[in-house]
Amino acid sequence: MAHSSVAVKREQRSLHTVFFLFGFSIMAWVPRFPEVKAQLGLNNGEFGSLISTGSIGAFLGLLTVGHIIHRFGAKRVTVAAILILLISLAAVVHTHSTFLFLIFNITYGFGFTAVHVSINSQAFHFLARSGKNLITSSAGFWSVGALGSAILSGLLVGHISLVAQIDAICIVAATLMIGIILSLHPVLLTANQDSEQHFSAKEIFTSFHIDWPVSLGMACAIYLEFAVGDWGTIFTKDRLAISPGLAAGPYIVFTAAMIFGRLVIVQRLEKRGALYIWVRRAALFAGIGFGSSIVIATHLPASAQWWSYGLFLLGFTLGGLGSSFLGPSFFAAANRRSTQPSAVVVGQFGAVNSVLTFGLKWIVAWTIQFTGSIALAMMIPTGLLLMTSLFVTAIQEDRKVKK
Repeated sequence: MAHSSVAVKREQRSLHTVFFLFGFSIMAWVPRFPEVKAQLGLNNGEFGSLISTGSIGAFLGLLTVGHIIHRFGAKRVTVAAILILLISLAAVVHTHSTFLFLIFNITYGFGFTAVHVSINSQAFHFLARSGKNLITSSAGFWSVGALGSAILSGLLVGHISLVAQIDAICIVAATLMIGIILSLHPVLLTANQDSEQHFSAKEIFTSFHIDWPVSLGMACAIYLEFAVGDWGTIFTKDRLAISPGLAAGPYIVFTAAMIFGRLVIVQRLEKRGALYIWVRRAALFAGIGFGSSIVIATHLPASAQWWSYGLFLLGFTLGGLGSSFLGPSFFAAANRRSTQPSAVVVGQFGAVNSVLTFGLKWIVAWTIQFTGSIALAMMIPTGLLLMTSLFVTAIQEDRKVKK
């Protein structure tokens, strides 16, 4: 049960708001990457390589932050994580130095992971106390914030400077997020009181556990989201030769469908049967719907350009809707199947998943490089979605594991 001073409904709304603000703040600078690149005086290859260094800080955070929360409690760690994330975000858009950008970007990656682990751990803590699963709906609110921020940032280009926009968002988001976390103090994860269970730096690695069925299922389930984010707009623009504004349409409908699935559809499906059954059906629905639409669209003649575009919109919608709750379902299963603290599970599971998705990104990128076909490469996430059904037994409620 939640602490009497903080009602369950209020805590739920507060956590959803934090997830929304998290998504809104971190997506704000992405549509304005061209301005950041120009500010640093870099070409596409150099800027892409520099941006990728954020994964160094992110991976470090995934390995350590869960253990830090377990030792010191969620309040101090979450507040510190929010400050690290938003101060470093403001710093990366202020600097003109590539070296300073490198340092700030690695710090940003660490801050991103630290906030991710902190608030998801609290969502699992809420589940343990109230019996209400916020994992899928919280991901939905994160997506709402991210999509809203991306659209707003796109509209502000040329009207408000990059620095002014990011500074304002960072100040407002930090103030609101920290205020909400402090208001939740009575129900936040507390520090471990058993000194014998404190984790040393060595134990961060020796206690590392990989739950392969859930990790592989998660990687198969969520890779379409990464592929659409990386290549969706480029694919549409290059294949159909349409304007950049229209090329973003499939990505927007994909994200909107994911939001609808996470906030509306999954709530109704859970009342009609076991979730793992719906996960299997949704994976097949998403894989077949997305893959067949893309195959048909790319084989239509050039004169049927708008029919192809309509099929792109349909395929991305079906893919987003069907895959919307797959990742959160495996995420929740990872916590349920482990006996380790939720904060530690979030970090370790995230670390494994980061390695798997990083490898998949390279496979897709080099497939495009060698074949010249994004359409062919999009069959990789399609196949992975279909393979998700092989791992759904891992998320059955009675399938509890081990370490």
